[in-house]
Amino acid sequence: MMYQKKIPIFCVLLFLLLAPIYAKVPVQDLYLESDGNGLVIQSVPAEAEVYIDGIRRGRTPLILATLVPGTYQLVLVKEGYETRSVLITLTSGKRLDLTLVLARATGLLSIEIERRPGSPGPERLPLEPQLFVDDLAVSSPYLKLPVGFHRVRVEAFGWESVERTVMVFQDFPQILTVRLEPASFRISDFYSERRRLNPYNSGMLGATDIRFSVSAAGTGTLTIVDSNNSPVYEYRFSPFSEKNQQHTWKGTDASGSILRDGSYTLILTANSIPYDDSEPVLVTKQIPIVIDSSLVIRPWSIASGASGLLYMPLPETLGSGSFQMDSRLVFGLPFGAASPFNSVPFSFGLRFSPANSWEVGVSGEFDAAQDPLANQLSLALRRAFLKSAPDFPMNLALDFSWTAAELSPLSDPTAISWSGSMGGFRMGLPIFIPLWKWAGFGISPALLWPMDLNSSGYTAFPGLELGAGFAGMGATITGGTSAKMIWLGQNEAGLGWTSGPIFAAAELHWFPKPSVFVFHLYGGLWYYREQFGAFSSIGLGFIH
Repeated sequence: MMYQKKIPIFCVLLFLLLAPIYAKVPVQDLYLESDGNGLVIQSVPAEAEVYIDGIRRGRTPLILATLVPGTYQLVLVKEGYETRSVLITLTSGKRLDLTLVLARATGLLSIEIERRPGSPGPERLPLEPQLFVDDLAVSSPYLKLPVGFHRVRVEAFGWESVERTVMVFQDFPQILTVRLEPASFRISDFYSERRRLNPYNSGMLGATDIRFSVSAAGTGTLTIVDSNNSPVYEYRFSPFSEKNQQHTWKGTDASGSILRDGSYTLILTANSIPYDDSEPVLVTKQIPIVIDSSLVIRPWSIASGASGLLYMPLPETLGSGSFQMDSRLVFGLPFGAASPFNSVPFSFGLRFSPANSWEVGVSGEFDAAQDPLANQLSLALRRAFLKSAPDFPMNLALDFSWTAAELSPLSDPTAISWSGSMGGFRMGLPIFIPLWKWAGFGISPALLWPMDLNSSGYTAFPGLELGAGFAGMGATITGGTSAKMIWLGQNEAGLGWTSGPIFAAAELHWFPKPSVFVFHLYGGLWYYREQFGAFSSIGLGFIH
């Protein structure tokens, strides 16, 4: 089977969420006349040499306030760009603002692809080349390129790749001849998308893509053996006719039954199909893989970077190399809103596991209807220390997080987001006790050191946070109910704490098979100083 290289989805969404908005540059010439005197010259790009009636006057952008009325020949010159020459007329009492767009200087390049003398003909070894210029695919061998050096690469299945560097001159046609020779049989980039696999995870979360690249025609077999070197699974690839190969394995044996936990080895055996009378080439590659049914990959809420229920982090980490990303909109009267439906706060979250039992999280809270100083960005780190076992049914982890915010509860007691995060440091100890295979109870005590970006002040006593709730886990659904209480340490009044807001929420996360998309639904309440409100939230994300 063949595959196409995929751009990681989390990179695409991160770009969409965080990419800055760039100012648009003019794409056509602009001539603007206004009251005043002289000439203002700009160019796209800037730094072009300016000549008026053959006399150099400087570089763009350029202001010539004393240029007398009349007709002039204006010329812009910049290396790598076509020379622009325009006739302008200055009128008495008028100032001319002129912007000229310079076109890139180009040259013509024709690429001719030939078989190296002595190579087999098309009936034995087809030649279907792909062209790349500066690593970008092009569809035609007849190219119009900007002046300068360019890298030209020719690839074809069954043939050795060739790369040449060529200098393109302005208005000068060139021909580049590339001769290809038959490729030797090679296997490269053999890897498994997951090195640890839990086949009980939902859909594609319980499978791994096994990929490799092949240079020429051949056949291949993927064999999976257990720790005793006994074969448990085998897959035969179709004869290779393209470079990229892929097979998805779901952690099963030949009969489709899920394999038991343990260490396994993926063995790829490939044989070439020679285009001549030479002997076939045998290539063998192997990589280890572990089946671990305790490696759970499932979606949760990502609040303040710490994953779990909305108001109760859970001591669970993703498998190494896995990630979850989502975004949410909040409706109603979330904490901090001036009135119902006055604003629609937006939040995003990302969590990933760089190593087993470790998890890193990032989240942001934004509300366009509130003071921009109320926006927050959080970074969290989790280390799971204890996993539930029959003789000791408890999960335990340690959370550290820091939230960057211009405001903190030290200066404004309401500077807490709808998800319960606030500026400053947080250290938590999430605990979860399974009551059944599919549900359990958890608590998450934490210490808080509220602070903002403009001050290093802190409370005499750290603040306190206590989250608790019930969580349920199904094949394609997670969710539960959670609540959180916050006590803020007093700053100038002395030792002790003051009561903060109380939050509660119910939530559902659905990740239907076989997709990697996750749908989130929340409903919640809050209470603070005899005021209360209700809100709902919807979200969309994905998990890998």
